[in-house]
Amino acid sequence: MKKILVAVDFSKNTEAVVEQAAKLAKGLSAKAWVIHVKSDQLLATVYDYLPLGNFPPEFVTPPMGDIEMARELCADEYKREHEALLNLSARLRAGGVNAQAMLLKGNAAELILEQAENLDVDMIVMGSHGHGLLRKMLIGSVTEAVLRDALCNVLIVPAPIE
Repeated sequence: MKKILVAVDFSKNTEAVVEQAAKLAKGLSAKAWVIHVKSDQLLATVYDYLPLGNFPPEFVTPPMGDIEMARELCADEYKREHEALLNLSARLRAGGVNAQAMLLKGNAAELILEQAENLDVDMIVMGSHGHGLLRKMLIGSVTEAVLRDALCNVLIVPAPIE
């Protein structure tokens, strides 16, 4: 096993996921790709609640203040997540793990699976939130989708018990 993809979402389970991945990568002398997938959901939600009808933001005429504010909020969030991802990979490198960060935008399950295949990883390490059945039915589960469709081994790190 020489390559591990570590999928993080910056939830309370992220530390446990990174810790497990670090142990594996270090013990196996494997490279760790730390990946976070940024969703467009926040921007889409803001657009849905603006009184602009069903037009894409590129075709809406002024007032544009609300759209610009939404874009700035999303850009700020993107920057914070990018910095946090870089910090995680730097921390892994400082601990002796060959780690590289990767920030992507889109559907989390699809992009995790795509990158696992593109990078030819031997294992995906990710967390489980332990959300209830209703949430799972409404929005689906990234972990479940990855576990179901992955072409490599998947290690699921359970959410910490509160």
